[in-house]
Amino acid sequence: MNEIADLFSLKGKTAVVTGTSAGIGARLARTLVLAGAQVVAMARRTTHVDLPSSSPGELIPMNVDLGQRDQVANAARASLEALGGRVDILVNNAAFLAGGVKAEDESYEDIRHTLAVNLEAPILLAQTFYPGMRAAGGGSIINMGSIVASVGIGRLPQAVYSASKGGLEAITREWAAQWSRYGIRVNSLVPGFIETETTAPIINIEKIQEWILRNTLLPRHGQPADFDGALLLLASDAGRYITGQRLVVDGGWTAH
Repeated sequence: MNEIADLFSLKGKTAVVTGTSAGIGARLARTLVLAGAQVVAMARRTTHVDLPSSSPGELIPMNVDLGQRDQVANAARASLEALGGRVDILVNNAAFLAGGVKAEDESYEDIRHTLAVNLEAPILLAQTFYPGMRAAGGGSIINMGSIVASVGIGRLPQAVYSASKGGLEAITREWAAQWSRYGIRVNSLVPGFIETETTAPIINIEKIQEWILRNTLLPRHGQPADFDGALLLLASDAGRYITGQRLVVDGGWTAH
């Protein structure tokens, strides 16, 4: 490898990515494996990641419901065992969204489940993997935020989801402030409107598509592949002086 390629290489690194059954999470896991990492891919459903036979890294699928505290704890311990006792990179991507429900109608069950998956599980995983990162002298935690943490989008109701993402972005800054002295970097990747298996039926409604294009500086919605470069920057030595930041991948939605 040349000097620049070495910066982005994750050879010899270990990682955990949550929410990998499809969409952005599957792409994030794939990207880390192709960069050389050994990756535990956590998902409630089966993880399917298309990898070439010559992939330099390894994918280890793990089924877990991140809305259940005991399952989170068990999966975290199992990940450490599978990865030789240490996680270098944690990507908190999994999320639950009770989409289309008005703020006044969100049920207590949905509120609790949203907060459990989107905020509590990332905290529990980070706390579990922190000691190993500290002992190793470094690590990278990447939290998947959302533009709805900083701008209101009433047209697509998602109040508690927005609150959970706002909390995750706030704790990103606090973790960075507390753990930077141990070489642990903590940042947020912030998606805009990204087409996945889940969002495609909504994004591709003609009126919604027109609205997205009208408000996005780059005239298209995003794809999971649009996170490849941003993820590698934050996960690798290429981003070694970046912490406590929000890297927004939204085509310019929040720029105006």
